[in-house]
Amino acid sequence: MVLPTTVTTSPHHTRPDDFTGRTLSALDRQRELCRDPGPTSDLVLQDLLDQARSTSFGREHGLGSVATLARWKHTVPIRTYEDFRPYVERQLAGEAHVLTRSAPYAFLKTSGSSGQPKYVPTTRHWRERYRGRGLYAQWGLYVEQIGTEHLTAEHILDLSWERTPASRSLHGFPIYSISRRPAAVGPEDWVPPWYDAPWLRGDDEEEYADSLYRKLRLLAGADVRLIVTLNPSKIVGLAEQLALRGAELVDEIGRGTVRGRPTGGVAADPGLARELDRTLRRRPGGLRLTDLWPRLSVIVCWNSASAGLYRDWLDDVTPGIRKLPFSTTGTEGIVTIPVDDHPSAGPLAADQGVFEFVPCREDDDGGPLDPAAETLDPHELETGHSYRLVMSQANGLYRYDVGDVYTVLGRVGALPRLEFAGRAGFGSSFTGEKLTEAHVYEAVRTAYTGAWGTLPLFTCIPSWGTPPGYVLAMEWDPKLGAAERADFTAAAEAALQRCNPEYAEKRRSDRLLPLRLLPLAPKSFLAIAEAQRRNGAAAMQIKHHWIQNNDALLTVIDDLGLPLYA
Repeated sequence: MVLPTTVTTSPHHTRPDDFTGRTLSALDRQRELCRDPGPTSDLVLQDLLDQARSTSFGREHGLGSVATLARWKHTVPIRTYEDFRPYVERQLAGEAHVLTRSAPYAFLKTSGSSGQPKYVPTTRHWRERYRGRGLYAQWGLYVEQIGTEHLTAEHILDLSWERTPASRSLHGFPIYSISRRPAAVGPEDWVPPWYDAPWLRGDDEEEYADSLYRKLRLLAGADVRLIVTLNPSKIVGLAEQLALRGAELVDEIGRGTVRGRPTGGVAADPGLARELDRTLRRRPGGLRLTDLWPRLSVIVCWNSASAGLYRDWLDDVTPGIRKLPFSTTGTEGIVTIPVDDHPSAGPLAADQGVFEFVPCREDDDGGPLDPAAETLDPHELETGHSYRLVMSQANGLYRYDVGDVYTVLGRVGALPRLEFAGRAGFGSSFTGEKLTEAHVYEAVRTAYTGAWGTLPLFTCIPSWGTPPGYVLAMEWDPKLGAAERADFTAAAEAALQRCNPEYAEKRRSDRLLPLRLLPLAPKSFLAIAEAQRRNGAAAMQIKHHWIQNNDALLTVIDDLGLPLYA
C-alpha cells in the first residue's frame, strides 16, 4: 500500500529552498486532510493491514481476512504496552516478522507505568512514511510564521531534539529516545537545514544546564527568530541559564571561547560582548533571551495539561512573543499536528494511524481499558467531551491503549480539534478528594503571587499515614522566615479547599492532614531533573508535574539533600 510521497532530498545537503517547499507542501496536505480525511484514513488502515497480515501477530488474529475498520475492531483486542511486551521481546531477541513486515532497525525507549522501560519498535517504513512526514507538516506552520527567508541554523533554535550517537544498544539494536537520536534513516526522514549545526549535537554525558548554556553560546550573535521545543520548561531553563550565567557568556563572547575552550568556527566578538555587558550592568536581574536575539518572534512548545500551567513563567521570560503549539507527539506516535494559530490544540493527525476513542468516566483511575471496549471513530466525538485514546500505528502497536486523555475543543474541517488533557487517572485521591494538577496549581498561584514575588517551582506529593496528607515541595527564598512560611502554607491550604470542595470536606472531617510545606533550596527541581538524566531518563521523559501520584519524589529529595531546613 503506497501513501502519497514527498519530495526527496539528500540528508546532508538540505537547502533552505528545498526545506521551504517540502514543509509548505506538507502543511497544505495536512490542511486538505482536515477537509476530507476519508480517503487517507482508508489508505492508512490498508497500510497497517499490509504491515501486519504476514506476521506472527497477523496470523494469530486472522488478519488475512480483515479488510474493514469494523472487522479490525472486532478481531484485534485493545492492549496496553504490557500486553505487547512479549511481542517486543521476541523482536529484540532477533525474531523476524513478529508485529510488522518491515523489520525494526532501532527501539525508542520511554518510561513505563510498571517500572520497566518501554521499548517501542521503529521501522524505516514508519519513520519515513509517517513520523518524518508529520514533522515536515508541523514545521510548515512555523515557516509561515517567520518567513521563508529565515530558515537557516542562524535563525532557528530547535530544542525539540538533539543529534546524539546511538551509544546504547540492546541485543544489537540501537536504543535511544525521540528527543535524543542519531542520524536520519533516509531521504524521507526529518532533515532540516540545521541538521549539521554544532548546537544541535548533544552528548549523553553533558549536564542539562551545560547543554542549554552551550546552545546559548554557540548562537550568540546569530539572528534567532524562532525557538522550538516540546516542554516549555526547557525554554524557561534556557532563560534561567542566560540570567544566571550572563557575565560568563559575555566574557566568552569577548574571548571567543565555549565553556572555557577555543572552538572551531567560533570567533571572538568584542562588539557584541560590550553591548551585552552594558545591558547586564543596567539590569541586575540578568540578560533576557531578547537581549541576545532581538528579533525573536515565535516560541513553539506544548501548551496544554501540565505544560499549559507554565504559561505565567513562559510569558515572564518571553514577554510579547507569539506562542504556537508543538504537535501532540510521544514515543509511540504522533496524534495531532497544528495547522493554524490555536495556542494549545490541533486537529487529529488522521494520516498517522488509525485512531479510536473511549469516553472518559469520572471514576477513571487510569487502569487498562476493557480489551473489548466499544470505541468511537473521530467523526463521532463531541465538542467539550474528553476521551481515552486507542491508537494503531505502523510501528506494530495495534489498538494500543495509550493511557492519554484528550478533550475535543471543536473541529477543523471534518476532524476533531484535540487538546491533550493529561494521563488518565493522573493525580491523587486518598479519600475521594481527586486532587488534580489544575487544583494544586491554582491554589498555590493564588496563595503566592503578589505576596512574595515570582512564583517558584513546586509540586504536591501525597504522603501516606493515619490520616494521610499532602506535602507541598517548593523552591523557597531562604530570606523568607518561619512566619512567612506559615502564612503562605495557611493561604495555600485555604485556597486548595476553595478549589476542591471534596478536599475541603475531607479536611473538615479530619480524614486528611493539613497541607505541609517542604521548603527546598533554589534550583532544586533542576537538580532533580539532572538526577533523573543520570539514571537514564531521556529529556522528553523528564516532565514537571504539579502533583505526584506517589511519594517516591520525597525519597529523591531527601537523598539529594535538597530541603532548606532539617
